[in-house]
Amino acid sequence: MKFPNAKKGISKIFTAEILNLIAVVAGVITIILVFALAGASDSKNDAGVAASGISLVLTSIVTGVSAVIAVILMIIGTIQSARDEVSFKAIIYLTIFNVIVLVIASIFSQNTFLGSLSSVISNAVSFVCSLLVILGIGNLAAQCHDEKVILKCGSQFRIILWIGIVALLTRFFAIFIESMAAKALVIVLLALSLILSIVQYFMYLSLLSSAKKMLAEN
Repeated sequence: MKFPNAKKGISKIFTAEILNLIAVVAGVITIILVFALAGASDSKNDAGVAASGISLVLTSIVTGVSAVIAVILMIIGTIQSARDEVSFKAIIYLTIFNVIVLVIASIFSQNTFLGSLSSVISNAVSFVCSLLVILGIGNLAAQCHDEKVILKCGSQFRIILWIGIVALLTRFFAIFIESMAAKALVIVLLALSLILSIVQYFMYLSLLSSAKKMLAEN
């Protein structure tokens, strides 16, 4: 096997990204529930407040736990991959920065604005890491002379880049919406952002799967 460390590392990154997908879904649901909770409070709907509050706590826990485990696996996976491909080293530092963001988010967990903002920042860092992983896979594919994976890296990099930017911007601007009328629009936009994120992750996971197969054969 030509790149045994990269094979082990990318397998861990693959698992980390599945957990990141879960965290993204739970994170968007959390933001939607924050809006629902605010609406229930304004209308003095006690039952709605209670239901939204419980759901918010549960989705926040899912988001946090998934994100933390994903970060740990990402660090281990990138360290292993970096032993065979130097371009993975930058991802290690970004992932450590993501840990700091998650710690800050946990400290200010009672602050809705900071919690939502830290979630978006964490997702943005994970997104950049995904792009760097694609570049790293492209370098490994070039060394393996796997033209199919090289082409897949190039095409998916561009598609994932634009999908990710739109999804992140939608989530970011949603934080600053205050009026209830606008919040209804934001919920629709967040649902769109969720769909885009899921498409992005499935494409990315497909590429990681191809990379695992390539490395197993070389």
